[in-house]
Amino acid sequence: MQKICLIRTSVSSITEAKIIASGLLDGGMAGCVQTTGPGLSSYRWKGEIEQTEEYYLSIKTTPACRDDVISWLKQHHPYDLPEIIWAECDATEDYAVWLNLNVINTETA
Repeated sequence: MQKICLIRTSVSSITEAKIIASGLLDGGMAGCVQTTGPGLSSYRWKGEIEQTEEYYLSIKTTPACRDDVISWLKQHHPYDLPEIIWAECDATEDYAVWLNLNVINTETA
């Protein structure tokens, strides 16, 4: 098995989710972005408990492009402090090969 990188973030609208997905795919930084939701997020922000309807993005990329995706998200995310979390995951050989063919590693491009 090979490793892939799964990055998660959330936004407040389907429009914002589509903008992020398109930017990452058009930029060659992700092979797939799945959007789920809406769901309810409850969190503490500036001393208050907030509840917000959000859409959740699962971004599939290569470990080599992880930092590019994170940097892009920090620049383009609509939130002041976006959730950006990631993990390296095992993937089937076929899926990892497909992902590698569809992600442009900017360090080697």
